[in-house]
Amino acid sequence: MIKRRDFLKLSARVGAASLICTANPPAPARAGELTDTLPAPSHDNLPKSVEDIPFVNGALNIPTFPRGPNNRGVITDQTLPGMTHIEIYMNWARLEAERDRWNMQEFDDMLRLSQQHGLKILAFPNLNNTPDWLKQTAGFQPVVNMRTGETHDFPSPWAPGTYDGFDHFYSYLAAHYEGQIDIIKYFIEVGLMSGIGSDFWCGDRFAKADFRQSMAERYGGLAALNTAWGTRISALNDISFPASAKAVSTRQWVDFVTWYQESQVRALRRHLTVIRKHFPKTHIDVPMGFGSDLQRDGCDRTAICAAVAAFAPISIRSTHGSFNRDQPPRAYWFYKRMAPVCHILNVGFGTEPPGGDLKYPEICRQYFEDASAGATLIFQYYQNFHLRPASATRAQAISDYKRILRPGRRPIVDIAVLYPTTQMMLDLTGFPAGQLAFCSQGRAHFDYDLVDENMVGWNLLRRYKVLLHTSGKIFRQSTLTGIDHWIRAGGVMITYGAPNWQSLETQRMTGAAWMVLQNRNAAPPSMVQVAGGVQVFGLDKGTILSIPAGGIPDYLTKTVALLAVLASSQGKLQALRGFKARSDGKYDTVFPDGRLTFDTATFDTSFHS
Repeated sequence: MIKRRDFLKLSARVGAASLICTANPPAPARAGELTDTLPAPSHDNLPKSVEDIPFVNGALNIPTFPRGPNNRGVITDQTLPGMTHIEIYMNWARLEAERDRWNMQEFDDMLRLSQQHGLKILAFPNLNNTPDWLKQTAGFQPVVNMRTGETHDFPSPWAPGTYDGFDHFYSYLAAHYEGQIDIIKYFIEVGLMSGIGSDFWCGDRFAKADFRQSMAERYGGLAALNTAWGTRISALNDISFPASAKAVSTRQWVDFVTWYQESQVRALRRHLTVIRKHFPKTHIDVPMGFGSDLQRDGCDRTAICAAVAAFAPISIRSTHGSFNRDQPPRAYWFYKRMAPVCHILNVGFGTEPPGGDLKYPEICRQYFEDASAGATLIFQYYQNFHLRPASATRAQAISDYKRILRPGRRPIVDIAVLYPTTQMMLDLTGFPAGQLAFCSQGRAHFDYDLVDENMVGWNLLRRYKVLLHTSGKIFRQSTLTGIDHWIRAGGVMITYGAPNWQSLETQRMTGAAWMVLQNRNAAPPSMVQVAGGVQVFGLDKGTILSIPAGGIPDYLTKTVALLAVLASSQGKLQALRGFKARSDGKYDTVFPDGRLTFDTATFDTSFHS
């Protein structure tokens, strides 16, 4: 996890801003392995041509799997022109039912079939399916439900013995197949204690010890911890997991969820270290689980993107993002928090939708969104490539994809949407209130990136001209300091309601700094006319525009109107790339060499240089 400090210092000339930039900042709310800034980008070995992009065909290759064809059928009957890889699922419990007695016949058969059809291998070893012999060893620790004490056979990511087992598996795999595996997949969606249940699975002794040590290090002793949590803990061993979010203070709950996420990032790094030991040059594919941020998933997405950069060549795969039939659609919203960090760090960005029942318009939209997110690896379940009009040929399925993909070219985005990371640790919905609808409907007017609190702490707001707030009232101190610094340097922030937000650490409100010692002049007539009730506050070189809450549709309408004024020839910004005041039924993504456009009526994507 990336350790963050309150490193953005505001000028001493700001009077009431002391509520944002405190003289004695509290102990950092984050602990872990990363630094104040993003690591330097690794050597750029990402595809520069569409011909170098892996196109991965997937289906389960377990012969007894009850739903539809396995990978044998995919290879022999469903491989399309342009397909490059086949994903081969590997169940450790089936492969090594007895220690050192490996049954690789199925995998060997798949290798031969793949080679006969000119396909490379993406190996998917599921190491959560541990063999019975491993479960009997002294070092094996199953995960434990924090509340009930129930155990599950998945190995605990906190137990050292887990990585000894992984080392055993990868040692064999590399010795026999390293030269035949082109891409190796991290064994499970990161941060997702997946397939276990809807709770926190950190009740084992290693996890408890890790939590106690992490909290002691974070606060430097029990006195500071008790002050922050409002507790009277008298001994290190008495530090325990909270019963629920309602049973403890806000600070204590956020510390717990933060630790849960950070520990998954540390587990990822330990696992990747084992893989790199045995596969020093093989591309690693790291799937990022599902499209929500429930606390129990333990998934800090941008921290994971930053952590994997040290293990190049490597890609993040955005799994199950294409739920575009849901209302509001969320695939693009899901992509646009991870993809910007991946692009900055030269980490590959891959995509994976659900398989089998997409409609043709849905997959056309996915083509556009994958291209707009700068995808460099494409995974598709074989069924999706056959959802084409009767007039289309098999050869067109991937060639149409290649026609619009833009590898090596980052989209140009001027508008950021603030992702309220801390608020999401407190809410139980898995989605920021109103943000999906705002972004989905707003896509007709503007392209955007999501910027979460990690990204603010890494000073990535400097890449954007406008920050849009949709929800969230509690933020980390470093986030509030970073936003304040960015606004004073010339940024424009538009907020849903008054920006009277609370610091997690100090519990102070930002309103005194952002809404009192501001420009008291009346809002420009043009802004009052297009967005009645808007309040305008000048903050050094920047501006805060506060729109009274009137529901997300009304807020979006007024935001678009304000952006039109700001982007006009007389406006403060004069231009916003990717923004248009009037919706024309087309979505635009701006690249350095042109514009990618998706027509929502015809489902066609075109590029205009």
